[in-house]
Amino acid sequence: MGKLIICNGKQAFIPYYIKITNTKVYSIEELCYYIYNNVELLSDDLFGEPLIGWLEDELDLKERAAKLRDILHNSGDLRELAVCILCSCDYYTELEIKQFIHKLDELIKLSPYEKRKRKADNYLKYKQFAEAANAYERILGGEDMAYLSSEEYGNILHNLAIIKLHMVGMKEAAEGFKEAYERNHNEETLREYLIVLKLSKQEHLLMDEAKSYGVSEDKLKEILSGIATAQEQAKQTAQYKIMEELEDCKQNGRINQMYRIAYDLINEWKQEFRIENS
Repeated sequence: MGKLIICNGKQAFIPYYIKITNTKVYSIEELCYYIYNNVELLSDDLFGEPLIGWLEDELDLKERAAKLRDILHNSGDLRELAVCILCSCDYYTELEIKQFIHKLDELIKLSPYEKRKRKADNYLKYKQFAEAANAYERILGGEDMAYLSSEEYGNILHNLAIIKLHMVGMKEAAEGFKEAYERNHNEETLREYLIVLKLSKQEHLLMDEAKSYGVSEDKLKEILSGIATAQEQAKQTAQYKIMEELEDCKQNGRINQMYRIAYDLINEWKQEFRIENS
């Protein structure tokens, strides 16, 4: 959870799983810590019946669960629900809870668009790519679209291009970054576009686009040097070494060993998928 948490209450046998950050909490103190330190991630979704049932069944906090249900049934807001849990133990002082309320109130005051955008950004931050894509697409396909500036529209396209890079492919990502840059004129978007062109081996297009967008030779050299450095660093990672071993097995006819390595790697990926999507 990030720091030593002294738990005085009951420890859960089955933890409560918070999907967006891939976090498991085992006690009321850990839950309070999570809520207090992740204000921007809080939403009504977190404080539903699954969490209330977990508090009741796993931590035996029946009175607190009943109070949370009363708040929900009386259309209580996010602040009431969060404070109700923070007051379940003595992990935070009254002053700290007041500071938390002030920060949460600032977030609650955001416009509906700002809340939707922040939620989509948080999905992307924690690599929930499908959820992030859906959230961004809903913004672009909804009433918010009419009020977006060219820069705001381009920034959303930039984030969708990042998602395409992870879920679809480099060609689609490059197209996304190009469209995003033509709207937001953000130098970081242009940089990402040129990097993807380089990584997808579109060398001629890279040079043409750099010239078309007025990228200086020094700036382009800096970008290419950064890519080369990152590639060298990647070669030192365990994943890269596994892929090298797979290729060596393939080239030298060690088929059984190749399948064993591939099987272990796929199982590892499957386990990561289950954790992120369970």
